[in-house]
Amino acid sequence: MSDEAPDPELERIVAMAVPFVRKLDRSRAGTFEVRLCSPAMRGLRTWVCGFGLVVACGGDDTSTGDDTGATTAPATGTTAPTGADTTPNDDTASAASTDSGAMTTSVDSTGPGATDTTDTGMGSDSTGAMGDCQVWEITYDLEGSVFDISDTPLMAGDQANTVTMPYDADDTVGPGTFVLRFRDVDGSPGQEAAMVSYAMSMHFLVDSGVTTVATDLEAEAGPDECGVTTGAVAGTTVTWTPSAIVGHHSMGQILCNGGLCGAAGLPNGMPVPQDETTDQPVSDFVFAPDFSSFTMAPTVITMDDQATTSWSYTGTETGRRLLDAPACLCG
Repeated sequence: MSDEAPDPELERIVAMAVPFVRKLDRSRAGTFEVRLCSPAMRGLRTWVCGFGLVVACGGDDTSTGDDTGATTAPATGTTAPTGADTTPNDDTASAASTDSGAMTTSVDSTGPGATDTTDTGMGSDSTGAMGDCQVWEITYDLEGSVFDISDTPLMAGDQANTVTMPYDADDTVGPGTFVLRFRDVDGSPGQEAAMVSYAMSMHFLVDSGVTTVATDLEAEAGPDECGVTTGAVAGTTVTWTPSAIVGHHSMGQILCNGGLCGAAGLPNGMPVPQDETTDQPVSDFVFAPDFSSFTMAPTVITMDDQATTSWSYTGTETGRRLLDAPACLCG
């Protein structure tokens, strides 16, 4: 069989295509093959990862002489039906043939024009069952909140410790955060709130002049996507039920040095390890109209014959996002 003369228009198209396909992204599956109808170019193949495209010659010879598995139908003026026996050996999807001398193409379904319907599992940060509502998750910095110690023997240990920088000063604590979730109501937070997490660093020193007490604690609760506690939103006020940071865990140590350590119930010069989980009391949170900030009135945390401790919280929004809610927040 003699080789046919190349079609000038076909050679021009292929000459333009070859430099382009060599630059295709090699990360995609598929092939690209170029063949020209001339003895010199009969064996030329350029394989490029990206998509499958076969350029071949028409004619009476139905065999392409390669291993792509694409078979050209006889020159009948009709198109070979999809699903015809083409004895595929590679990634090409299907072959379509036209009249003699026409160009035959096969496009891989994984190519650039294909639609990826793979479920990536993205779009939810919840590991539980999803509900049919959305929530606003807002993170609040607790700068300006105050941890107060009062009613100590001879008031020697009384001190107000403010969440503010520098956090390593004797009478400062922090940083601290609350993460809260609110049901989405017409594009705004409302209806119900959940306390997802709480964190506070507490490193401060009380110096009475004759005795020092150094406290070094890390406190946290959560995260819990359903909330360590939840509360109804009435206007801009959230009343928590239960009224506590449930599962509040504090860990670290307290070290007392001086003559009044015994009066405070602490050994002199010996660090006392702390690892305690309690339900820390909270009061109502009162928010700004857009829920960008909140305050909590001073609330007693502990009270005994050695001291009274309390927290007053001030929260300022640092970020918010709208999320698909877990089913537990959509009831």
